[in-house]
Amino acid sequence: MALHEKIYSCRRKAGLSQEELAEKIGVSRQAVSKWETGESVPELSKIVMLADIFGVTTDWLLRDEEPVASEGKETTEPVRTWLDALPGVIGRLIKAYGWLAGVYLAVVGAGFTALGALARYMVRSMMGPRGFFFDGPTMYHDPFQMHIQTSNPVSTIGSFVLGMGIVLILAGTALAVFLKRRSREK
Repeated sequence: MALHEKIYSCRRKAGLSQEELAEKIGVSRQAVSKWETGESVPELSKIVMLADIFGVTTDWLLRDEEPVASEGKETTEPVRTWLDALPGVIGRLIKAYGWLAGVYLAVVGAGFTALGALARYMVRSMMGPRGFFFDGPTMYHDPFQMHIQTSNPVSTIGSFVLGMGIVLILAGTALAVFLKRRSREK
């Protein structure tokens, strides 16, 4: 396999677009395209960077023939990631459905949001105008009542949990979208 074929193959295996690879190396997308088509060859410093990004040796990238180790083992295979090391079915499931981790994170965030909202609602209903501690509508606009509602530790923790839930929903959604798009590219 020639250098240009190895660059193309490794970039695809790494799940990088030409633009993403170019950004990591500090060149234009057109330069990466020319490397992959064989129109040009990267500088030596860029080859070292490519080897680091792809997890292979520069020797493997530069040799057209497949080198053989002294024990008779082939050393042409790129370094495997932890995801590649997972056993058969589990590895394929994670590669294909890894985006579900983002969905799971968003669902957990929805649960946190619900718990935080419930805690805030309970404090307001217990401390409200017709709650356990205040009887009658005359206390509705009482500044003391408002202070108790807002400075209550349960209300404060509920607000924090509510905020964390919203952050988890947003992060989970972004992760699911990112991983789904990445799985489609492969």
